[in-house]
Amino acid sequence: MDAPPDRQAAEAEEHKPRPPGVRASRSLIFKFLVRILPPLVVGILLFMLAVGHFTRRDIMNKIDTDVGIFATATSRVLDGLLWNYQTEEMVSALATISSNPAMLGAEIYDENGDLFLSYGITPEDHVSGLKTLRRDIYRRMPDGSRADMGRLAIYYTHTFAEKQFRQQFLWQMLQFLLIVAVTLSGAAYAFNRTVSRPLKALLGAIRTTGETGRWTEADWRSDDEIGEVIEAHNGMLRHIAGKEAALADSEKRYRQLFENALVGIYLISAEGIVIEANRTVADIMGYASSAATAKVNVLNHYMHREDRDRLWEALHRDGEISRFRTELRRVDGSPMWAELSGRLNADGSFNGILQDVTDLVEAARAVEERDELHRAFFEENKAVMLLHDPLDSTIQFVNPAACQYYGYTNEEMTSMTIRQLDCMTDEEMYRELKEAAEERRSYFKQVHTLKDGTRRDVEVFTGPVSLGHRQLHYSIVHDVTGKRRLEARLQRMATRDQLTGAHNRHAFFQRAKSELARAKRFGHPLTVLMFDLDHFKEVNDSHGHATGDEVLRTFALRCRADFRQSDIFARMGGEEFAALLVETRAGQAVEAAERIRAMAANRPVPTEAGDLVVTVSIGVTAMTAEDSINDLLKRADEALYKAKQSGRNSVVRL
Repeated sequence: MDAPPDRQAAEAEEHKPRPPGVRASRSLIFKFLVRILPPLVVGILLFMLAVGHFTRRDIMNKIDTDVGIFATATSRVLDGLLWNYQTEEMVSALATISSNPAMLGAEIYDENGDLFLSYGITPEDHVSGLKTLRRDIYRRMPDGSRADMGRLAIYYTHTFAEKQFRQQFLWQMLQFLLIVAVTLSGAAYAFNRTVSRPLKALLGAIRTTGETGRWTEADWRSDDEIGEVIEAHNGMLRHIAGKEAALADSEKRYRQLFENALVGIYLISAEGIVIEANRTVADIMGYASSAATAKVNVLNHYMHREDRDRLWEALHRDGEISRFRTELRRVDGSPMWAELSGRLNADGSFNGILQDVTDLVEAARAVEERDELHRAFFEENKAVMLLHDPLDSTIQFVNPAACQYYGYTNEEMTSMTIRQLDCMTDEEMYRELKEAAEERRSYFKQVHTLKDGTRRDVEVFTGPVSLGHRQLHYSIVHDVTGKRRLEARLQRMATRDQLTGAHNRHAFFQRAKSELARAKRFGHPLTVLMFDLDHFKEVNDSHGHATGDEVLRTFALRCRADFRQSDIFARMGGEEFAALLVETRAGQAVEAAERIRAMAANRPVPTEAGDLVVTVSIGVTAMTAEDSINDLLKRADEALYKAKQSGRNSVVRL
């Protein structure tokens, strides 16, 4: 909508040019301050309020976090003190709340919820704004269970931080507003000195040009943007005078570029006659100079006339061609391959670019022959071969041998990832990569899954290969399942007792030496148990060695089920066994030995001769700092001997 008549008149008067020397009723700096100051002040206030809000929230969150960290750390200290009822030490631990002015007091409750100890200000003091944070006090037992001993309550407040924040916020707001006021004052002064004066000089020059019709430069020099504008105005005036000279120079440069271009540039009429061509065209086609190409019929240079027809058909259809490849004939008759690009003009002529690509065509043929050879090698090889992308593990190519081995079709395998064939976990894969690097192996030991679910042990030889612009991994897979099974069987025969499945004597000593060294290095407890089945000779004599073997096998299986995975249980010979218990003190070892003894005495062994009860005598000893594994076994054997002397079916600790 149009403005009212009176307002239109006022706007026209306001924008009407004033004679030089007549000052406007309102200066530019005044308008600038009037328009920018109110929103700037409002924006500053809103910004300060927002900053204050988030600062206050961060302060409160930090207080809550500090109290939480303090409560957690204190509860870890109090578990040992509460366990031993060390009241004075607990009071000293609670007294550390004075390090944080926000924390006022604390209380400790026992496992029944009754108040055990109080320190500082508590809810009974009726302090406003008091907050509470609670933490459980518990003790982790050696067997891994948790023993709850009570709760810790920390009482704190935000009041001190609130007061400090308000004072700081008001002072910062006043400082910020003062800085803004001083900055605006300086900006107004600088604006008048650096903007208003040069604009007046430029306006005067423009008015002089308009009044006299003579180009007049503004008399002002400065190194700022206004100075650049004035200099641009003056430079434009100077530029007009040298326009014709610049056009002549531009034409000269164009001719130099045309003649010296590294690609052939030409212009052909609609009839196929060369109108103009540069020196590069002459060199490519075998002419002595660019002048010798004038009025040449290009049809004489096509090896195949139909190529020329296809080129002009494409030009008339699309108006241009790009990288049109054709075989041409040089002046001396030798063949060459060229790429043509260009655009059809309105008069039917053709502007084009000519490039000699004979070497590229020959190289492409060589690459195609090499790729065909590689493809035949890949497709016809009987070994399992895969090409997969290392970035996302997708399978890109497989040979027929791979499809036959895994049981998938080619389409199925190329829609899968290498991780779908490999059934190892990330942890197992990382461990294998590390072992391969340490052993400097050129292959990886993996487990692959076939389509029917069968798992096979494989050795994968992998290396990088470039396919075009892509970097892929080329893998050859060898099935070594039989080899792995044989290795596992040999390993078991070397380390396991064939009758009971327990470790043999040699494996026991190897692992025991390692665990003994670790226990001494870290100061951890370690115990050794020696077992001997009571009157076992009578079982063999009365029921035969087959029954005796069944008793040994059943006893060993029950012991292995009772011990932990980290413990070492071995058959030392005959009816004698040994166990090394890691991270176990003497008292705990005696409890374990009593379980084994009770199990043997109370659970008969089912055999072909009937249920037999065979008791066991056990010797127990704990590691000292000077012990070797032989010392431990000797002392445990002495304890076993005393157990037998005391009547058998007993546990003796030495």
